[in-house]
Amino acid sequence: MTQTVPPGAAPGFDRILAFEPGVRAVAVRNVPGTLPIFTTHFPRRPVYPGALLLENMAELAAAVAGSGAWRLSAVIGVRFRHFVAPGDQVEITAEAAGASAGPGGAVTTFQASARVEGRTVADVRELVLRDDTATSRGAGGLHTAGTGTVSEPKGRTA
Repeated sequence: MTQTVPPGAAPGFDRILAFEPGVRAVAVRNVPGTLPIFTTHFPRRPVYPGALLLENMAELAAAVAGSGAWRLSAVIGVRFRHFVAPGDQVEITAEAAGASAGPGGAVTTFQASARVEGRTVADVRELVLRDDTATSRGAGGLHTAGTGTVSEPKGRTA
């Protein structure tokens, strides 16, 4: 059942097409030619950076995951298939694939894809988000270094 998106749950998207908390969401992100990134990426053939597209997927997944301090923890099996150009309208889908809880906080896994005019431009087999709510309060799990970066325990923890 599609529900209304909670206010502020998915900022940065121009339109939410479907939203099922904890299950999946589909949103549209317009890519205007006026974005400052296009002056340098790349001047003669502007391309929306894959890292920003991946960030859009993670933001939508975090909205689906619900309340918490969700941050991108891992990306497994990402494929960029086609360029996203100024003027494109990107339809992003994020679907929950699993969840677990551990001493470092909750971890949830998503599959995500991005399409332009029905053509897949990028997809992610596994997008792992970690809830840093406990960490932001100083509890165990992840530890922040003085530089503001986050260090993970060695090995795959998802």
